[in-house]
Amino acid sequence: MPSKDFHSTSGPDRPPRLALALSAALLVLSIAAAATQYLALCGGCAIHQGPWTLVAPLGVLGYGALTAIGFRGPHRLFTVGAAVAAGIHTVLVLAMLARGRLCLLCGVAAVLAAALFIVTLARSTARVKMVAFAYLPAVLLASSPAAWALARERAAEHGREAFIRAVRAPGIEDCLSIQVFEQDHCGYCRDFREFYLPRLKREFGSRVRVDFHAATETGWVRRTPTIVIEAGPVYEGLPKNYLELRLAVEQALAARK
Repeated sequence: MPSKDFHSTSGPDRPPRLALALSAALLVLSIAAAATQYLALCGGCAIHQGPWTLVAPLGVLGYGALTAIGFRGPHRLFTVGAAVAAGIHTVLVLAMLARGRLCLLCGVAAVLAAALFIVTLARSTARVKMVAFAYLPAVLLASSPAAWALARERAAEHGREAFIRAVRAPGIEDCLSIQVFEQDHCGYCRDFREFYLPRLKREFGSRVRVDFHAATETGWVRRTPTIVIEAGPVYEGLPKNYLELRLAVEQALAARK
């Protein structure tokens, strides 16, 4: 009995099995990316996360739908979906290069999406149409929101850098400046006020001044509490323990002398 080719399926119009496997792998990767994004917020509450955080959840929805289409049909739509996915990942890779931040999961997903497109394209009888009417339009449509997201992120980064430079500039006051950005209904912000702040006041007294700001009034704070220490580090989220924060304050005080 002849063996079945891994690329073939039982029906003449079905996607290749390799394409189905790639689509399922992309679904798993998008779920992993969404879970990683959520778990990364441990220690802080999300705020102003920006449009990039929508990529993983939309990937879960998109690849979930594409995988379902691959198994249930219509299968020509699967080929179009593979072309669109490849176009979107092309833009995401270019955006990652422009940001100077390479995400491992995103890079692997881009490679798998390209492989999926190649596999489905090899099986299609309308390859030029798939490139012209699915892949290229997806690239063009994804470019505008990606450019907007990059511009928004750069503006936020400039605001962040300007604020940190102002805090780290040599002050005329004798006390060390600590700026805390918080938001309502943030349990980590409440923990800072209830457990960290009293110990800071008790151990450092007038040598430290803590100022509070509403995180919603800024465009660059991504998690609350965000703690900016003069001549010290910036914490996006509550430090793991008070000792870590105390050491940072001690080093910042020593740097002022």
